[in-house]
Amino acid sequence: MKTNESQTRSGDTKDEIIWDKFDTSSVIRKSRMARKIKTKRELSRDQVKASWKKNGGNADNGDVENKTLSLTKDDFLSMTVIGQFNLGFLLAFGHDGQLWILDQHACDEIYNFEKLCKETKIHEQNLIAPLPLELSPSEELCIREHMDVFESNGFRFLYNEANAPRHRLCLTALPYSGSGGDGKKAYQFGIDDVSALCSLLGADGGSFSSESMGNNAVRRHAGTGGAIIRLPKSVAMFASRACRSSVMIGDHLSRKKMEIIITRLRELDQPWNCPHGRPTIRHIKCLISEL
Repeated sequence: MKTNESQTRSGDTKDEIIWDKFDTSSVIRKSRMARKIKTKRELSRDQVKASWKKNGGNADNGDVENKTLSLTKDDFLSMTVIGQFNLGFLLAFGHDGQLWILDQHACDEIYNFEKLCKETKIHEQNLIAPLPLELSPSEELCIREHMDVFESNGFRFLYNEANAPRHRLCLTALPYSGSGGDGKKAYQFGIDDVSALCSLLGADGGSFSSESMGNNAVRRHAGTGGAIIRLPKSVAMFASRACRSSVMIGDHLSRKKMEIIITRLRELDQPWNCPHGRPTIRHIKCLISEL
């Protein structure tokens, strides 16, 4: 290609481009590549639309935008990991063309929290001498009817029918956690926790109020440890330990680790928020129209 200067009638000069050679092979090659990319995108879009229709939608008549969005725990198993965003969030693509963003710390924290609630065995500490209790009649009856719940939380009682009502139960063992040498914070339990557990079990006269604990985890989960009803103080302890042992914001994750974090949400009772209430997942948009 050459560039020559020529003069117009008005006296102005302009550049003239003279093609010595025009090679069409590169243009043809790029055109073919563009067609292949377009075909691949159309095929991917058609596959997503077919999946959408199979699940009750109609991508051809605008149903993609208007359909009520729903997410079940089974959907976690079919999500495809796109990658990690800002070392704190996971991007995943659903089978129905939806793009989701997940909080990596919140997702890992709720998994560890529910695991601690279900699997942790509270240790018992025997008292030197039985500790007499003064309970309301309903609290005393509650303990006798739910003795297995109290024992699973680390309490042991001695019952003496000869004593006057409200004074027939004595504490012989209290729960404890954290030895001071295992790196875990020690938690102390006492008579107030007996009253708190009675309240969770519906006894009248219980003095426990979850609002007084000042802990979102307690307000959300006290008494709901799955098969075991947990003490409010135990719930706060599990939430604290789950937080410290979970993946943190700023941690770099492998694709395998990201897939594990997302798929095991399927196993949880309540995978939608962390113990303290932070959402684990949020919807971004439907990608069908973008494909």
